[in-house]
Amino acid sequence: MGEKKIFVFSDCYIYGGSEKLIGFLLKNEIITDNYTLLFAYRKHKDYEIGLQNDGLLNRSSNYPLVLLSNETLFHKINDLTMPKFFKSLFKVPFYIFEKVNLYSIWNLMIFIFILSKTKPSLIHINNGGYPGAKSCNILVLANYLTFRTKIIYQVNNQAQKSKNLFAYYFDRFVDKSVSYFINASLKAKEQLVVQRKFDGEKILVIDNCVPLVKLKRSRSQICEELKIPDNSFIITQVGFLSERKGQRYLINAVRSLINQHPLLQDKLILLLIGNGENADLLQNLINESGVNKNVFLLGYRNDSDDFIAACDVFVLPSISDEDMPLVLLTALGQGKPIIATDFAGISQVIQSGKNGILIKNNLKTLVEDLVIQIYTMYCNEILRNKLSANAQLSYRKYTPENYGLKLKAIYESVYAN
Repeated sequence: MGEKKIFVFSDCYIYGGSEKLIGFLLKNEIITDNYTLLFAYRKHKDYEIGLQNDGLLNRSSNYPLVLLSNETLFHKINDLTMPKFFKSLFKVPFYIFEKVNLYSIWNLMIFIFILSKTKPSLIHINNGGYPGAKSCNILVLANYLTFRTKIIYQVNNQAQKSKNLFAYYFDRFVDKSVSYFINASLKAKEQLVVQRKFDGEKILVIDNCVPLVKLKRSRSQICEELKIPDNSFIITQVGFLSERKGQRYLINAVRSLINQHPLLQDKLILLLIGNGENADLLQNLINESGVNKNVFLLGYRNDSDDFIAACDVFVLPSISDEDMPLVLLTALGQGKPIIATDFAGISQVIQSGKNGILIKNNLKTLVEDLVIQIYTMYCNEILRNKLSANAQLSYRKYTPENYGLKLKAIYESVYAN
């Protein structure tokens, strides 16, 4: 066999966890020492800023593709400060363009061209969910119409139920065309089978990974930047500011904690790292709750690991559309006590009472459960130390080395067959 040339494709309207995972792949020496990785992505500004921050924008084997999609456009429209009616009105013509398949036809031609140019021996598709980015499935079709190269298809979130008969039959085509699917959690695998009727024998589960980066700043430097006391009890959450990440429940929990325990007014600090569509809503909630001195919306930070390392407790209150969050693995590696909701891949990583605390993913009790567990952590240093030590031990399972070895085994299996 000639050069093992793998065409990696990813598409997302934000540069989030699933994109960072591909970044780790492109830098993984176990993979790069054995394969030539060609990386293609849908070109847009926010995505390329993420690539730049991760030192990946100027790779010689990058292929930025001008693909048509409403995902980034609609995301930006959703971020606009205007009535919902006008947002919907702006979307109408673009929605029509998509519905008459103009986007799909254009994207299909782009993929046929790039496959003809690169002639890969294997295709690795990375999708933030399923169906997720429509371009990922168009690539499957383009490959079928041209070289019929073997495909590995990575799905980084819970699959959604098919909406119509066409989607059902197109899924059958995708299922037949793909050699293996990859999920990070057993729950995500289950959802691909239940919601999309994919062949469970083809779906492999590989734990996500994160490298531990060298920290840029100490806790005391962060406290100085934010003008908060060094002896503050710091809670950190990192994630896209959206309803599914549960930030508003965490803010409400901080308000309740301060109301119940007034001495925490000068002690409790919540740091929310990330940007997103709910930024204004969350800032209004902070203002209305009177916790401006306790809750900080810090926006996107490329040094988010520093803020995780600086915290006393890392909290992940996600409520939906989650798999195995990379920030959770980072918190493990930093040896942080963790409080997280009990669902999806989170439950696979955290053993409650051992390397973290799991709380029910129940919207009716979520704030109360957060209050109880945060206050327990605040009062119990012995518990924090125990969870911290076990978290670091747990991280060994999620190293880039382990990820690279497992992925290499899959690649070799595909090449062998």
